[in-house]
Amino acid sequence: MDHRHIFVRPARPEDTKKFIDWSLETPNNGFDPEVAKYPSTFVLCAYDKDGPLAYMPVQQVFMMDSVAGKPGASRMQIASALKEFTQALVTQAHVKGVGEIYFLATEDGTNKMAENQLFEELPYRAYRVKVAELEG
Repeated sequence: MDHRHIFVRPARPEDTKKFIDWSLETPNNGFDPEVAKYPSTFVLCAYDKDGPLAYMPVQQVFMMDSVAGKPGASRMQIASALKEFTQALVTQAHVKGVGEIYFLATEDGTNKMAENQLFEELPYRAYRVKVAELEG
């Protein structure tokens, strides 16, 4: 078993060709070349004493969390509010260099709203880490 320590650093300009080549050659990694172009994306490099082992682009996204609608508001009013939230986030994405906006839908009405708006359904499972829960 290889017990060499692996470190992580930001990718450097001289890593670009390797990062792109390896990203395209790695099967089933879901690499989207557009993500690397987002202004807020950064790339990490895992390496050991022999050099780079892997690269990972990390994009900063907007994640629409939950909707707290006014009790008694109509479905149309909430749908209109969601549309306006989405438009506001598109504007903020331009301001902050964010390339993607995610919406985790859990209710049929909001699922339909998302499908009728700008959102595309993704074929991925979602996972999360709550950083505050990592320590004691």
